[in-house]
Amino acid sequence: MRSIRVWNPWKMVPRDFFDLDSDDLAEWNEVEMDMYEEKDNIVVKLKIAGFPKDKIDISIENGRLTVKGNVEKESEEDNKDKKYYRKEIQVMSFTRSVDLPVSVISDKAKASFSDGMLEIVLPKSEEAKPKKISVEVD
Repeated sequence: MRSIRVWNPWKMVPRDFFDLDSDDLAEWNEVEMDMYEEKDNIVVKLKIAGFPKDKIDISIENGRLTVKGNVEKESEEDNKDKKYYRKEIQVMSFTRSVDLPVSVISDKAKASFSDGMLEIVLPKSEEAKPKKISVEVD
């Protein structure tokens, strides 16, 4: 059985033409992200199958969430007793950054990783939570 591959030229176009490094072409740009508000939290989910949890870095700075991942090449020692017939699994890295819609309490953020899905729960700061104002009748 033969598989069909569809070539998508738009995947080769950088997201920002003015911020292109030569290394950007080697990055894995298949990281899908969902971001939504749930009660008093902002929840961010990323599909990052193939990246071990100890190779994922999450940071929040100036209202911007950045998630980075890296899969390194096997060392030569790991390869010395192997005779490859195919070697398609490659070194991969990704970086996804997104501006957060509201201010969050980064010290209370929690992240979990299961079945290739990374979930980051960011509690909204008090000033970002909706406030109820009572109306007094004269």
